[in-house]
Amino acid sequence: SSGINAEFGEFQTFQHYFKQINLSVIMVEQGVSDHEIHIKYQDQEKINQFARYNSKLLDIKDELVTKNKELQNLTDAAQDVEELELSEDSFPFQLGEVFVEMSADQTRDMIGTYKGKLNDEIKDLQNKSAELESLMKGLKSELYGKFGSAINLEYD
Repeated sequence: SSGINAEFGEFQTFQHYFKQINLSVIMVEQGVSDHEIHIKYQDQEKINQFARYNSKLLDIKDELVTKNKELQNLTDAAQDVEELELSEDSFPFQLGEVFVEMSADQTRDMIGTYKGKLNDEIKDLQNKSAELESLMKGLKSELYGKFGSAINLEYD
């Protein structure tokens, strides 16, 4: 226990010292000679925050693709129910890992419920995406204003 506290104390001392110094980074631009850029701790924190926002944004966009595919599948299922309603008495509806037989009306209601939930989730993800993009735009503007072309915050 005392060993952990001693290590933690050393870490806090190092962290405090680290915050006091300016980080010096050599950045090389294509076609331009090497030049030195001084990055303060606060600037590095902003760069790291931008990277975290970017990672979250990419995750949200992946999730949006998945949710939109699920929504399309439900829309296709609703069309199938409409087309087969006259010839079928019941429809298998998957709940988790189990299929349950339901009437056409019950199946339509369940599909409608799931579509409503998915639409709400998609709107929530779109709002989160827009918020992150706004935060990233502010950081990007600030960092490009300070570092110009010596920093690249664009997607590859």
